[in-house]
Amino acid sequence: MRHSGFVVGAVGGAIAVAAVGAGFTHVFAAKDLQHTTLDLIRTGMYVTVDGHPAVPHTILESRIEGWYHPLPWVGRKIHDVSCPTHLPAVVGARETCTARSDGGRIEIPVSVVEVEGKPTEPKVFWKFER
Repeated sequence: MRHSGFVVGAVGGAIAVAAVGAGFTHVFAAKDLQHTTLDLIRTGMYVTVDGHPAVPHTILESRIEGWYHPLPWVGRKIHDVSCPTHLPAVVGARETCTARSDGGRIEIPVSVVEVEGKPTEPKVFWKFER
């Protein structure tokens, strides 16, 4: 009977470790949702796409590269992120960035999920997919 108690304890411990790992993964993967406030007048970073303020591609690139691989079991290691255009501050706007990973190129879809604030200072919520 002692053997079955060990097995129950080992299985329970494995489940607890998996639950903690899943919790950390959920917290860090939530960083896929980014926000950028575009202070268009003060910062001088005034970029537009089709007449709408936009998140500069350099911000997209640096945030994706910094957050794409927060944990070893989430996503892949990437470098040389490149976004072809600025991302317009319009809900539903999409673009596809690329990056190098393991010798090849991968595509990283980026989209705007919410825009709030004044037109001269919009706060843009955007996310990227793994």
